[in-house]
Formats: sequence, structure tokens, C-alpha cells
Amino acid sequence: MMISRNGENDERQPPIRSQRFFKLHNFWFFATREGAAVGPFDAHEGAANAVGDYIEFMEKADDSAREFFTPGAKFAV
Repeated sequence: MMISRNGENDERQPPIRSQRFFKLHNFWFFATREGAAVGPFDAHEGAANAVGDYIEFMEKADDSAREFFTPGAKFAV
């Protein structure tokens, strides 16, 4: 079952989303559509499982929480 992202048309094929996962210094990370790298994880499986948690979080988070994951965004410490 294909699930489209917000703003994507169900009638066309979704864009290829390669390179979401990457390994750096023996640790795995995943890239978000906001441009952030999330990790580190000891295994690719850990990073893959965390994507679902990240998506769920982003769907429920308010704007200020989502802004934290946007590179270059200003946020209070």
C-alpha cells in the first residue's frame, strides 16, 4: 500500500527517496525531509525502526518542536 506525503498526488508515482540512511564512523543515521540527520544508531535496523517514531513525533509535535529539527532554525535554549 502506497501512502502519499502531504501535498503529493496519489495518481503519480512518489519521488524516489534514496539515501535516507547513511553510515558514518560505524554508526547509522537517517536523514529527514527537513534536512536533519538523526542518530547515531548501532545498526541500520535501529535507524530504520526509528524513522517510524520520528514521523509519529513530527505529526503530533507543535511548530516550535518541529523547528528544532530544521537546520538553521532559531530556537531558545
